[in-house]
Amino acid sequence: MELEFKRSVLKQLKYFKKKNPKAYEMLYKELEEILNNPYNISYKKVKKYPKYKLARKGNYGICFKVLDNCIYVGRIEDRSKVYN
Repeated sequence: MELEFKRSVLKQLKYFKKKNPKAYEMLYKELEEILNNPYNISYKKVKKYPKYKLARKGNYGICFKVLDNCIYVGRIEDRSKVYN
């Protein structure tokens, strides 16, 4: 499997890497876990977008969907904002 990112997600990750390295490290580890096991039962479905799943890590949520042999990451946000 491979990871594919929305352009805005890549910008967010660059920002975290520069301004908040601890959050970047935490998110990077969670992305590795998603890559290793995208069908983990602890990932919740997003109500507005039924094809997407939500992985929560710390104060952040990662919205992603699994397509054939690819994991598409559509959004990384603060947990309070990720549901909107």
